[in-house]
Amino acid sequence: MATSSRSKSTRGVAERVLRLPRRLPEPATIGVFALSGRVDPAQLARGVAHMRDLGHRVIVAPETGLEWRYFAGTDEERVEGFHRLLDDPGIDLMICARGGYGISRVLNRIDWNRVAESAKAFIGFSDFTAFNMAAYANANLLTYHGPMIGIDFGDGAPDSFMEQHFWLTLSRDTHLVEDMASDHGYDPRRIEGRIWGGNLSLIAHLVGTPYFPVIDDGILFVEEIGEEPYAVERMFLQLHHAGVLQRQRAVILADFADCEPKNTARYPYAMDEVVETLRRLLPIPVLTGLPFGHVARKLTIPFGAPTTLLVNEGSYSLRFTGYSN
Repeated sequence: MATSSRSKSTRGVAERVLRLPRRLPEPATIGVFALSGRVDPAQLARGVAHMRDLGHRVIVAPETGLEWRYFAGTDEERVEGFHRLLDDPGIDLMICARGGYGISRVLNRIDWNRVAESAKAFIGFSDFTAFNMAAYANANLLTYHGPMIGIDFGDGAPDSFMEQHFWLTLSRDTHLVEDMASDHGYDPRRIEGRIWGGNLSLIAHLVGTPYFPVIDDGILFVEEIGEEPYAVERMFLQLHHAGVLQRQRAVILADFADCEPKNTARYPYAMDEVVETLRRLLPIPVLTGLPFGHVARKLTIPFGAPTTLLVNEGSYSLRFTGYSN
């Protein structure tokens, strides 16, 4: 069973036990699974080959190559493949093959007790946000929001920034990311809280469900792809009206790929104006420029880790601590 770390919110929320994953050994045994969309076999093969070239052992769930409608197999098949890897005690890291859509269909089928007791590290982004959120809410488990083996390690040469931060973050329990530029206008300050977040659509869609974690005094990071600015703002307002944003100490915007208005004559509203709206609405720092999202250059972020945010003039830094054993 994973070792536990205790934390207490400054707002008096009852003490909870947060399970921590094992630190990644060198070499590691890596399990590959697909809980979302169907997988590009060539892309997957290149990602697996890259990991093996680095000296790691890779086990791919047989169901990863299945196809059913949009998905990598039926709901039952995808969960079966995931559980099979979950029960293998030799696997250190379980990495998602790709995102898209599908995890929301199986949240109630995943055995969260087995997830909690596995002590494995789990990583992915985009649709995997639903898993990150549910693992924190239902398994008290810290997971990672970061690269996936197909699109990030198998679609051409992996980005050097992405790969450096991937291995550094997973192999230790403290990681510092400095000098991220953000034209914000806030006075310098130090903010501490648990970092959490991911894809805005998934976060908004899980509000009001048992898979939405209650994190007070947190540092919320958010990314999105392919949404009009007005739709992005609407999802942020949903979080605001649900009381989520008011409970945070800071909000950090990552990459919003292809989120500019498609028809500026009909919808003359840009992402810069969404940021301005959030800054007027919230009495906390709203920062931009986090290297993360549907882009090659991305961080690996320990979802739920105690984090120190240092806001400087025109930039900020993040230090993640105590997130693995």
